[in-house]
Amino acid sequence: MENILSEYDKSPGIISPDFEKMDLHLPKKAVFAFLGEKRIERFALARGSEKVGTFVSLTKDFPLWMIKADKEDICILQAPAGASAAVLLLERLYAYGVEKVVALGCCGALEKLAENVFFVVRKALRDEGTSYHYLPPARFVTLDESAADIVEGVLRESHVPCERGVTWSTDGFFRETKEKVKARRAEGCRVVDMECAALAACAAYRGKVFAQILFTADTLHDLSHEQRAWGKESRDKALLMGVKAAERL
Repeated sequence: MENILSEYDKSPGIISPDFEKMDLHLPKKAVFAFLGEKRIERFALARGSEKVGTFVSLTKDFPLWMIKADKEDICILQAPAGASAAVLLLERLYAYGVEKVVALGCCGALEKLAENVFFVVRKALRDEGTSYHYLPPARFVTLDESAADIVEGVLRESHVPCERGVTWSTDGFFRETKEKVKARRAEGCRVVDMECAALAACAAYRGKVFAQILFTADTLHDLSHEQRAWGKESRDKALLMGVKAAERL
């Protein structure tokens, strides 16, 4: 029997992402942050931001903050962990006016990398289910090269050392086995995350600009798990870089 994820259908979905018909008009640029809600709120309020709306889900509310950057307003929203949950909110950002998104969050290291190393993702291995509803089956999705170049330039101008790389986007956080880690490294994956491939696929389907910043947190490089400090030193810096990068897109 054929794998159900190979049944790609590019036609519109029955449910529209703006089904709520909210009176909400978002700016063209947004930062989608896989970080704690309180951290995002502190960051936003410190910059004189205001809450302009809320996306409601079955389990929690997601406040929408409007940050006044140097040249234009930028929306910032907490991203939920997991590919399908994250794409549900990304779609709603697009539905209410966003055209360009910088996502940011931590990742696991698959090779010997220090903690708090910043990555600009160039390609993601599609080991999750959501991307297959947005693009035809393929092993990888390539991210927008011009957007990645801009983001990398912003990091370097800000004296934030960064690398470019391939990430392994997987739904199976507790199923990252030794054999899979070795196989993914052989395919060029340097880090592992849970959402990038799905977000990039959604952006490609919708014709939007998307870039992903990751910073290393825990590590699997020696085929065991070391939590380290979960990239805590990079979280505020990632928010700042995300806003600067979004403004430049």
